[in-house]
Amino acid sequence: MVFSAPASRSELAEINITPLVDVMLVLLVIFMVTAPVLSRPIETMLPQAVPPVKPVEPPNDLVLRVDLSGTYTLDDRPVTLAELRTRLEDAHITDPRTVLHVEASDGTDYQQVVSALAQAEASGVSNIVMRN
Repeated sequence: MVFSAPASRSELAEINITPLVDVMLVLLVIFMVTAPVLSRPIETMLPQAVPPVKPVEPPNDLVLRVDLSGTYTLDDRPVTLAELRTRLEDAHITDPRTVLHVEASDGTDYQQVVSALAQAEASGVSNIVMRN
């Protein structure tokens, strides 16, 4: 038994696209209304490029030794008390951050150390470190 459609009824199966067009038009209107709302600019703070930092050079270090005999050596060079002031002034002019390390031998006369510190202060060197 074969089923067949009667020849008198020749209905064609067509898709009704009217509802589809209606839905598409409604979606188009919705997207047109919401698109400007979604494309607002966002206020942000972006990181800025930092210029490279040049390396800082360490300050000039000088070592002043006061011996038992009262002799002064500045960076292993013997100096007199008068020369000490001029050398420290030159070092201070070259680098104002100059650090003077003062070392005194055990039993050194206190007056010799105080005289050296007075010359250092008179020369303008303000960074003085006392060491053993």
